[in-house]
Amino acid sequence: MKVRPYDAHVLLCGGGDCKKRGSKEVRKVLKAELRAAGLNRDVRVDSVDCLGFCKHGPNAVVYGPNGHGGTWYLGLDEGKVPEVVSAHLKEGRPAGHLAAEYRPRKGAS
Repeated sequence: MKVRPYDAHVLLCGGGDCKKRGSKEVRKVLKAELRAAGLNRDVRVDSVDCLGFCKHGPNAVVYGPNGHGGTWYLGLDEGKVPEVVSAHLKEGRPAGHLAAEYRPRKGAS
C-alpha cells in the first residue's frame, strides 16, 4: 500500500483536557487557515487521543516530510494558529516564540 506524501503532518491533541480548552475550535481554524493559504492538500491534520502536557493544552506537534522535525506547540488557541500556518507550514520555519523550547537530555553535553 502506498501512502500519499505530505509537506507536513500536524498532530493535534483531542484529549479531554485539550477539548475543554478549545482544541476543536483550534482544529477548525487550522483547517480554514490551511485552505486559505492553499496548503490543505500539502499538510495533513490528525487529532490524537493525548499528547501529554495536558495542563498546557491545546497542544500540537508539527512534523515535516517523512516525519522529520517534531516541533511542539503548547497552549494553542485560535489566535495563534495563523502564525503557525504562516511561519511553520507555509515558510517552513517554526513559529519562534510559539514553539516549545527543548530542554537538554540528562547526561547530554
